[in-house]
Amino acid sequence: MNVLHWFRGDLRLGDNTALADAASRAHRIAFLFVLDARLLASERVGAPRLRFLRGCLERLAADLAQRGHWLVLRRGDPRAEVPAFAHEIGAARVTWNRDTTPYALRRDAAVRSALGRSGIDTHEAKDRVVFEASELRTGAGRGYQVFTPFRNAWFARLREGGPSSAGPLRLPPPLVASVASVALADALPSESRAIPLPSAGEAAARRRLARFVAGPIGDYAEARDIPSVDGTSRLSHHLRFGTLSVRECVEAAREAALLEPKLRAGAQKWLDELVWREFYAAILEEHPRVLTEAFRAQYGCVRWNDDERGFAAWCAGRTGYPLIDAGLRQLAQTGWMHNRARMLTASFLVKDLLIDWRRGERWFLQHLVDGDPASNNGGWQWCASTGTDAQPYFRIFSPISQGKRFDPSGAYVRQWLPELRDVPDRFVHEPWEAPALAPEYPPPIVSHAQRRVLALARFEEARRAQPQR
Repeated sequence: MNVLHWFRGDLRLGDNTALADAASRAHRIAFLFVLDARLLASERVGAPRLRFLRGCLERLAADLAQRGHWLVLRRGDPRAEVPAFAHEIGAARVTWNRDTTPYALRRDAAVRSALGRSGIDTHEAKDRVVFEASELRTGAGRGYQVFTPFRNAWFARLREGGPSSAGPLRLPPPLVASVASVALADALPSESRAIPLPSAGEAAARRRLARFVAGPIGDYAEARDIPSVDGTSRLSHHLRFGTLSVRECVEAAREAALLEPKLRAGAQKWLDELVWREFYAAILEEHPRVLTEAFRAQYGCVRWNDDERGFAAWCAGRTGYPLIDAGLRQLAQTGWMHNRARMLTASFLVKDLLIDWRRGERWFLQHLVDGDPASNNGGWQWCASTGTDAQPYFRIFSPISQGKRFDPSGAYVRQWLPELRDVPDRFVHEPWEAPALAPEYPPPIVSHAQRRVLALARFEEARRAQPQR
């Protein structure tokens, strides 16, 4: 039978669940990626992420070409493009891997319905996560809303026998068809002022994973908090675009811990972070309202400031607080930000500037190469004290003390803020104490001490106005 595999957030050939099913059933096979016009036009999708997508598609097309296949690109609405292409090539079956964002669920239901009306079979597979929300339930049969019980259930299920990789891929011959395909260069043109991005594609992802689990993973528990060192896996963008499967990451971490005991603590901490990714995916799947609302309704009525000047300073990395500004400039110049810097910059926007967390969430999603709706939303709601396992609203990070603790020498700050490169260590996180040494750096736009008191009052006001249900 002729089978069409619809690539989406799974831009790889290895350990690809739906693709493996397609290859096992097809006599001939074809491959499609639809450049969704709606997503391409969204303000939430910035140029760096589109450029990384282009690199991933180029690598995927090259990998397929080595096997005698080609990747067909179409641009438009997938609800029309996928059924049209399936008819064009005479496909009897269409496969894809599930995505659970609200838009994806509506889109896929429409595609499934259109194909079904034409008598074309469909197969959707789990691939983006190890365990979907429906697989992990409380004793009452509900989804988890707190991370620790979710984590415990996740690892218990993994010990029972989690999903293994799909194994070697053997592709059947390509469908013989004369088909039109959009030129990638026309659909996703290069940026005129491009920032440097990590290498795209499946091979690059596997190389990065191999380097990480070969040694650096052992120091992950401590190094992950130091923004000046390369102590994280830097695989988030590959997981976002599916150039690497999360199953391979889990298996690699467990194998490293088993073979080398000194790597065990770091490997376990990294596994915990992968579970956080799955937790936020489950929350979004079961509570799609979190994309626009506070998960904890009692904090949905916090009085936010309408502060355009403050928001502009935050976006530009000109708040006068070095660690905050360094994180935001790293984002602007690389399309990535260290995880601790993400946490601190988000906390500063919400608790110091008292600006609605949704504005920062949109900014991150637009500029991050690894921008993922579920993880981004979960992280922002945690920092804003509005989410599931939220940071208590009365625990407010000091950008000064956090800088002194996690960037004591100012290495991270100096890397991204050239104005402070010659400032002595003792002033690097408080340059206003020696303004003559950094004349080009702005003074703090707010007093952290004063805004801390105001933030506590605002959140307490919201808590009293709408008691937790």
